[in-house]
Amino acid sequence: MRVKDFGNTAVYAVDVAGGDRQAALRAMHRVKVRPAAATSSGWGTDVAGTDKRSVHAWLNGKGDLRATWWNLYSRLYMAVVPEACLERAMYSFHGMHHAVTLARLDFTAAVVQTAADIKRVGTLEAVRSLVLRELKR
Repeated sequence: MRVKDFGNTAVYAVDVAGGDRQAALRAMHRVKVRPAAATSSGWGTDVAGTDKRSVHAWLNGKGDLRATWWNLYSRLYMAVVPEACLERAMYSFHGMHHAVTLARLDFTAAVVQTAADIKRVGTLEAVRSLVLRELKR
């Protein structure tokens, strides 16, 4: 296609992400799945055996207890909050879940950084840098 022929109609016809899409589809098929569940596009692939959030994983004892935490939180929320509804309980649960997840990630990063500092400069200097880093927040 010549540059002078490249207009608004040609923009829609050019597939700029074709290579990326093909690479993603090839990567999806490299995942080990049950042969009967694999499809040509990857969208119908059954990954329930490998997904920690699935019922299959929960039944096999490898789940992450998400449903248990939700059941506990929603019942407690409905009992404690006046005029509570399931929608507000779900919004509150996800807000709490995100806050806890971000706090856990921050804590893990701080522990990793402190361990690296201890190896690099020693315990006292690592503690001093940890305190200074936390005070800057």
